[in-house]
Amino acid sequence: MADRPDAPHEERTRIRGPSEKVPSDAVLFLDGRVLPGPTPLLLVYHKPKYMLSVMEDDKKFQDQQRRHLGQVLEPRYVRSGMHPVGRLDYDTTGLILFSADGKLTQRLLHPRRGVEKEYVATVKGQVNEDDLRAKLEEGVETTEGIHRATLVEVMSSKGPSEKREDPHLTSIENQEDEMDDSEDYDGPYSDVRLIVSEGKYRMVRRMLHNCGHSVVELRRERHGVVRLDDLKEGEFRKATDEELEWARSLL
Repeated sequence: MADRPDAPHEERTRIRGPSEKVPSDAVLFLDGRVLPGPTPLLLVYHKPKYMLSVMEDDKKFQDQQRRHLGQVLEPRYVRSGMHPVGRLDYDTTGLILFSADGKLTQRLLHPRRGVEKEYVATVKGQVNEDDLRAKLEEGVETTEGIHRATLVEVMSSKGPSEKREDPHLTSIENQEDEMDDSEDYDGPYSDVRLIVSEGKYRMVRRMLHNCGHSVVELRRERHGVVRLDDLKEGEFRKATDEELEWARSLL
């Protein structure tokens, strides 16, 4: 065993028998090859734009070859039952958790638990921070009900990071007329950082649109204590000890 998979032979320690205690984070070798470790309780993933938050696409759309999470999670984790914790919209980027425990998943998602999710939304127009904060705290009525959020800050923005549209977007999201942002726009943009404790379908987009600020790009940066930080788009990382301790406290 060793403390890292690329440890040279001289840094590896021989396990003398089944009675020997082995650290839970130890890397094990057999005949010089790294053995797969246990299934982690949590994995952290940076979901790219235009990717479905499901493990397998609906059969009626499989000929369109749309990207989905089942294509990026390691097969050994799929076989062990790891699954995404909730969803991110097809055109939303950012942090999505994978869990190996159904009870944990339920507690991470149930509104009664109030687990915070933090987003940064790029919106059209200049934002009156005090006005928007009051509206979000009071509650914004949408076609899906009244939703509330906590405004953290408003920043100036250069606008969306890309103009490209995915050809499957309209079939995926079935956007309503009130959410249609396809018209040309060359005005100012703002970045709005806000916190919600629910995860209703396109809720953040609906709230901000109904407050007069249509969302052109959305990224989730935090789920509970787990932060995206500098994790690159399309990459995974293991949860830290502190993040795992928090996750276990929910069980």
